[in-house]
Amino acid sequence: MFSAIFSPQELHVAISAIGGIAAHWAYFIHGELDVKAANIARLQLAVFALLTYLKFSYEDLSIWEALLRSAVVAGGYVVGLSIIIIIFWLSPRLSPLGHVPGPFSYRFSKLPHMWHMGLRRKCEILEDLHGQYGDVVRTGPNEVTVFGLDAYNQVHESDSKCIRAAYYDILHPLVSLDTTRDEQIHTYRRKLWDQAFSIKSLEGAESIVYSRAAELVNQLQAREGQVLNISAWLEYYTFDFMGLFGLTIDFKKLTEGEHPILKIHHIAHHLMGPLAAVPWLKHLLMGIAFVERVKYYRHFFSWAGKELERNIQNNKSERQNVIGYVLSDAKRNGGVKANWNFVLGDFCLVIIAGSDPVRQGGMTINGTYIPEYTTIMTPQYSLMRDPRYLVRPTEWIPERFTTRPEVVLNKSAFVPWAIGKKSCLGKNLSLMEIRIGAALLLTGFDFRFVAGEDGTRMFTQATDFFTTTPGPLEVVLKT
Repeated sequence: MFSAIFSPQELHVAISAIGGIAAHWAYFIHGELDVKAANIARLQLAVFALLTYLKFSYEDLSIWEALLRSAVVAGGYVVGLSIIIIIFWLSPRLSPLGHVPGPFSYRFSKLPHMWHMGLRRKCEILEDLHGQYGDVVRTGPNEVTVFGLDAYNQVHESDSKCIRAAYYDILHPLVSLDTTRDEQIHTYRRKLWDQAFSIKSLEGAESIVYSRAAELVNQLQAREGQVLNISAWLEYYTFDFMGLFGLTIDFKKLTEGEHPILKIHHIAHHLMGPLAAVPWLKHLLMGIAFVERVKYYRHFFSWAGKELERNIQNNKSERQNVIGYVLSDAKRNGGVKANWNFVLGDFCLVIIAGSDPVRQGGMTINGTYIPEYTTIMTPQYSLMRDPRYLVRPTEWIPERFTTRPEVVLNKSAFVPWAIGKKSCLGKNLSLMEIRIGAALLLTGFDFRFVAGEDGTRMFTQATDFFTTTPGPLEVVLKT
């Protein structure tokens, strides 16, 4: 009957469109598929190739005609899939988040969010949405961003219903302490890291901090009177320290300048950062050889793998630092090779140092019900600039934490180290670095801004992706 109404090609297109609709209902809305993006793309390309072959072989077409007709059929699939996605995520009845306000374009795709992140910082985008829509904003088809201290505590407290979101598969197939989404694995691996950040270990780290801070002072003294980007020099200081403390590697950035791998990391950070809004796209691009945007990302992990192998060969004895404890655990549990993804993941985490989905049952935040398996973001940028907790929150008033407590309305909203089970275990070590470095610099130098510098670029030009990198701060030093 249908063959009398439609041509074979039209029938194929219609069937393909129905297939796109069916694929959405039967597969794409069930579970997380981000890390499978490359395999899904390969499967669909294989189906396209098979369809082209069948048309070429059985419909008496040239190869170009077969390709064109197959492309039209594939277009039917894409159109059907796209239409049902838009209908599903825009419908107040079908979409689990239909009751949550937010930008129209964000309701059916994260691609607009990714585009906006390429133009502006994510923290600023979310803060604007906060002002427009309130404390609960829909920022994706299956994502909400919540604002306010109560919401932050509810998501991050130790007994929270939330687990880590698909975003944390960013290192896949590598797994680190900071990216594992398995609660039991996180608890186990955190105990390994805790050994490296114990009081005893920190006492041993103090001499390394002093030596790197002293080297920083020496290098800056040699450049007295020159224009310096102090943000870069402070990064050299912390990078060299973490290399020695966590990995037994001297990167020598303070003495020899920017290490090539840090430059590669910065480029990868900038290029890959916007993809954080769309985790599946990152996994798709990583599955395609020679994609320019992920080239530096691959270079970084290739270097890390080779550097880790060298590190293991050059340090046979037991080491009382992060990589030492991680390697010792791997050797006790099947060997380094069997645990390579964990070992390399933690190795990379030490170098780069650095949203959560709701478990079954859902939760209510700020009076809004959030269904299970919804990704929730809790931007600290907005939390620590909220007028409900700070007087004149966007102004630089360092005295608010010392001699002017009256400009702090709720000190609990200051959470730079996070809270709960995922709080920063390197807090005390970081404070040691800051105190020693600041003491030596402030007692050893007078600082002066260069012409045109007012200190704001360090904040306004900071990159806001998996970690935050401060913008430039150009000064001239005088002893």
